[in-house]
Amino acid sequence: MRLGLRIALILEAFLAYIYVSLTNGVFLAYLASLGYGAGDMSVVIMASSLPPVLIGYLFFKKPSLFLPTTKKKLLAVHAGERLVWLAIPLLPSFEGLAAIYLVKNLFSSLISLHMNNLIYGAFDEIGIRDVTSKRSSLASISSIIGYFLATVFLTAGMEGFIKAFVYGSLVGLASTLLMALPEIEVPFKRLAAIRAVEKVYSVSLYQVLYLASANLLSILWASIMVKGLGLEGYWVALVSLVGTVTTIFASLFWGKRGFRHYRYSLALDAATPFLVLVAGSPYAHLAASAYSSMFGTGSYFLGGFLYARYLGDMGPAVASSLLMALGGAGQLLGSLIGSVGKEDYAILAAAVVVFRLAALLVAFLAIPEVAVVPDHMARNYAGTLYDVSVLGYRVTVEISREAVMTTVRIAVLTACLAVLYVIYRAAMILLGV
Repeated sequence: MRLGLRIALILEAFLAYIYVSLTNGVFLAYLASLGYGAGDMSVVIMASSLPPVLIGYLFFKKPSLFLPTTKKKLLAVHAGERLVWLAIPLLPSFEGLAAIYLVKNLFSSLISLHMNNLIYGAFDEIGIRDVTSKRSSLASISSIIGYFLATVFLTAGMEGFIKAFVYGSLVGLASTLLMALPEIEVPFKRLAAIRAVEKVYSVSLYQVLYLASANLLSILWASIMVKGLGLEGYWVALVSLVGTVTTIFASLFWGKRGFRHYRYSLALDAATPFLVLVAGSPYAHLAASAYSSMFGTGSYFLGGFLYARYLGDMGPAVASSLLMALGGAGQLLGSLIGSVGKEDYAILAAAVVVFRLAALLVAFLAIPEVAVVPDHMARNYAGTLYDVSVLGYRVTVEISREAVMTTVRIAVLTACLAVLYVIYRAAMILLGV
């Protein structure tokens, strides 16, 4: 059983990432080609960020709502996500596309929870490493294939987008069929509580800020290329292809480095928004994509590796749900700024820089593994940051509660006065006064 499941999981990753590249990978370029700007794209992304936040939070608070993982549950959400993309030709309006992407993210969130629980619940440590590494390797290869196919499709213009979504969906359904073959059943396990809360909070804040900048940058980038420079949609796919190829080498490079080396990736990655903004030709954007992937991979690895260290006792399912919720929060924050900035590229780029520099400061001052200050100072900063945030949260909640109670009291008083006035007027009429 385990051998069949192992093979199915590995092959599933190969087909799944071709599917992702052909659908999700070109969705922003599709919106831009339809004439929607950064503000419109931000609204779509902002709405779609709510499901991972909600599901991640609910799972973190009560895992039994979603577990145990069964074949029926996994196949239902797995196939559901793939089928959603077939609705794009049927719902071409802005509202329809926003709804499609929101439902897609709902299914994606549930898939992530069940796939992580399946992998970490069905194998021992050696098996987990084997499956994860092979899935990652095939994912990189299949992403290259997927973005290459997307580039070819998109040379046909708008018709190419529809082909990418339809064929991508069919490839994705083939990966669903693979998961229908092996036996799947992972029992629910009670999980331990979080330790080192201050450290987890610092890494979580870093993750939200960094993902907010990355999400806003992707919106800005697609808008600049298609609407700003007037390039065809296939250039966006080609930029993604270059980034994916670079990520393969970047993963090998940063994966072998210690935490202290990630401070260099963080510092160099902060220059990416400037490169995107000043790139005046498609080839300059290809170079910016390679630069972004090289150093962005290290920045992204930092959060994931630290979670593996801090949240190991909680189990992978809960850790994955927390990461998913934080990813949704970062996406929500970035898209919210994008919906306000709209087509003002300078403002959007400035927001990306602010988020990235804020993440850099959190990492350099409050995360001991990469901090530029001594470890004891980093731990003190992490504790202070956590305490101030908790205090601010409590004050905000208290003020909000008092504001709500005051509003209710005013509403009740107004209603009472209105009733008294009606009674008074009715009495006056009855008395003939």
